[in-house]
Amino acid sequence: MRAKIRGFLYRHRGLEGILYVLPFAALWGIFLAWPVGYGIYLSLFEWSPMQGSRFVGLENYIKLFGDARFLNALGNTFKFAAIAVPLILGLGLLFALMLWSWGRTRRGVGFIQAVLFFPYLLTVSTVAITWKWMFDPDFGLVTHAFKALKIAAPVFLTEPAWALPAIAFATAWWLAGYRMVVFQAGLGEIPQELFEVASIDGAVFHQKFLHIILPLLKPALLFSLVLTLISAFRTFGQALMMTEGGPGRSTEVLALYLYRTAFEYFNIGKAAASGVVLLVIMLVLTLIGVKLLGLKSELG
Repeated sequence: MRAKIRGFLYRHRGLEGILYVLPFAALWGIFLAWPVGYGIYLSLFEWSPMQGSRFVGLENYIKLFGDARFLNALGNTFKFAAIAVPLILGLGLLFALMLWSWGRTRRGVGFIQAVLFFPYLLTVSTVAITWKWMFDPDFGLVTHAFKALKIAAPVFLTEPAWALPAIAFATAWWLAGYRMVVFQAGLGEIPQELFEVASIDGAVFHQKFLHIILPLLKPALLFSLVLTLISAFRTFGQALMMTEGGPGRSTEVLALYLYRTAFEYFNIGKAAASGVVLLVIMLVLTLIGVKLLGLKSELG
């Protein structure tokens, strides 16, 4: 029997590959493809828990772009991403370069790396509660730090101008450690001979950074950029727990708008339509990132 099975698989080698992929494909279809497809389907209906569903076509999308609250949430999401994405990538790259320049031989490098990576292990609720306390205008550490410097501290989470940047900073503190590890892996792949030759030619650090490090970090940069863009546009827990979308609606991002539309106002079709819009935005930005950075390093 086993010999027959082996003979059959030998004659149909493509089938053997399909059998290996099948478990992952089944999980991907059940937990990703089906929910996305069903969400798109729901976005074409007006659904009510009491009255059932009614096909409305693109009416939900038309209503969305005529809804000032949705447009506000969309704008807040882009503002948040514009602050958080460069901050997360910049801090991650800065930490990676710092540890890479120190080298593995110095004492304490492993400990510093662990400290910088540790926030990534925390849950979003822990991060949000911690930074809500840190930004507290009465007893928060950030407020005390400003007072120690004899600078008037903004009321970060209750002023519209400061609330969104404060959430972005907390998010960067949370996520930068993982990007640091990704960049460290990319830096470890760069041949040291290139730096030696550049030093012989009299290149200083910023020249090495611009002409060696950045070009050869393209794969790590692309991976981190895509991951960070998706994280930024899906931000939900921080805004909900730190400000509840306030003050006013200055921190109500698109994921929070979607949640409230679905589970507070029970407008499932409109919420599904906003989810589809969010998916399309992330897809388009990902494709732009791939186009700008490319999928190969300069050595490829």
